[in-house]
Amino acid sequence: MSLHPGSRQAPPGNQIATASNAVLVGIFVILLVAAVQQARSFLMPVFFALLLFFVLMPVHRRLQRFGLNGQLVAGGLVVGLLIGLGAIVGMLAGPVRQVTANLPDIVAQISTRLSAVRDAVTAMAQSLGPGDQSDIPSLRPPLPEGEGENGSEPPPEVTFLMDNAGDVLLYLAEAPAMVAQLIFALVLLFFLLSSSRIIYRKIIQSFSTIATKRAALATLRETEDKLCGYLGTITLINAGLGICVGLAMFALGMPVPLLFGMLAFLLNFIPYLGAVMGVTLASIVALLWFDTLGPILAVGATYFALTTVEGQLVTPSLLAQRLRMNPVPVFLSVAFWAWMWGFMGMLIAVPMLVALRVIAEQIRPLHRVAHFLSAD
Repeated sequence: MSLHPGSRQAPPGNQIATASNAVLVGIFVILLVAAVQQARSFLMPVFFALLLFFVLMPVHRRLQRFGLNGQLVAGGLVVGLLIGLGAIVGMLAGPVRQVTANLPDIVAQISTRLSAVRDAVTAMAQSLGPGDQSDIPSLRPPLPEGEGENGSEPPPEVTFLMDNAGDVLLYLAEAPAMVAQLIFALVLLFFLLSSSRIIYRKIIQSFSTIATKRAALATLRETEDKLCGYLGTITLINAGLGICVGLAMFALGMPVPLLFGMLAFLLNFIPYLGAVMGVTLASIVALLWFDTLGPILAVGATYFALTTVEGQLVTPSLLAQRLRMNPVPVFLSVAFWAWMWGFMGMLIAVPMLVALRVIAEQIRPLHRVAHFLSAD
């Protein structure tokens, strides 16, 4: 077979080398993802401390300009974070204690309500078929008396607690590890802030030319500015949403409205999925709490309306255009880190994506990546 005089064909050896490199890169990526997932107990507090470092670094630098010692400022910021976390835990302690104290009654009510809903659906299905029309049972029938006595089947709440005792013990067993990770993250944050000048100097000195040194410093400062602006603005917006949701749940007669406000504050750090999770949770609790359909729909509609106003009006007007992100990679990042690290992964997914965009904006070969991540 003859070839065109002007055409060229790559040697078979080069094709084999290219294929081998692609296979090696694929294997490396798979091993890297597996390693990151397995090392979550170590990497999660490290990532969390790094994000807080870039957020608090502008505050740390401004306080140092007043002549304050860097280590004292770092310690004060860490102690301030501890006080904030303690305040949140203190606010949640009362509602959680109330839910825990009423757990048997809550479990019994859930079991009874689910049985009633099942009977209602069955009655509706029977009413659509041939035969006599049957009445749809009430959504909150009285609890059966005497069930589980004289050697009969145990009550639904006892069965539920027995079936889920393993999960409860698992969460309790992981609590000390979570506290240890939090302490590790705060200690690492203190060392990062107190040694920030040395860290920045070493990073800049690792580059050879004046231009690259300036680019590295600009990247660090830009990362600080955008992460601080993004997380600060989002935190204020989420706090306002949590207050509005808590007041709305109180006005609608929902149980423990403070807990719903705190959940709305935390869940709204997760783009898209957080609002869906909040509306679903509020609707389920309303279904188990109210007798009629009107209040149930009002709870779900109110939560959905508040998150819609926040997402479509408040956030776009307060969040700077340069901080807005393409929704497709944001959603994929949240889903990926949720699969990797669970709920904590969803919380830090968007800040890590913002940091990646800032770094890509400063590196010429990665400008296309930054352009794809931006919302422009």
